[in-house]
Amino acid sequence: MKIKDICFDGSRGKIYCTIYNNGGFNAGVVLCPPHPLYGGSRSDMRLTVFAKDLAENGITALCIDYFEEYGSGVGEVQDVIDSALYMLKYVKNLGLLGYSFGAVVASVASVKLNNVKGLILVSPVERVNSLRIDLSSSCPKLFIHGKYDQFTSLEKLKMLYNNAKGEKDCILFDTDHFYMDYSILKEVSSRICHFFINVFGG
Repeated sequence: MKIKDICFDGSRGKIYCTIYNNGGFNAGVVLCPPHPLYGGSRSDMRLTVFAKDLAENGITALCIDYFEEYGSGVGEVQDVIDSALYMLKYVKNLGLLGYSFGAVVASVASVKLNNVKGLILVSPVERVNSLRIDLSSSCPKLFIHGKYDQFTSLEKLKMLYNNAKGEKDCILFDTDHFYMDYSILKEVSSRICHFFINVFGG
């Protein structure tokens, strides 16, 4: 597997990323980290596990850092769009994955992009500042959530799920918002890979 740090010019400035690739460029996923003001970055331990497993399954993974100036969620959506367009220079099929804050920005980006094959929302929150999660895109969606999540209750998750458009599924795990049990994290990662393999037609 090749793991390489890269940088490209986005609308707001330079976007720094890490790309995980195991030789296949047919499909790719942009992975969106948690809130940058609370330490969210492309090195998030959950995202790196997902990225490595995706690459091992022939799916290129791009873990991004949002631009250094916090954009209240709106700017970060643009960073994700720019990253998706960068990825589409190299892959035919594109997916988005967001964790926590990243799930909000990935959801909004998926609506603005017209070529997202699948969207995974890991422990989504409902809103960030004035930016609300947007589940109106028609692409297939997978919700992944901990039964003991400290930020989004199961009742709130059910509401988000019911409002989501298109084909959808939800998987609950015996964990909280942070997925600190490595065995559970690997099970989550396996479900993520299975979802993207299916939506990409692998």
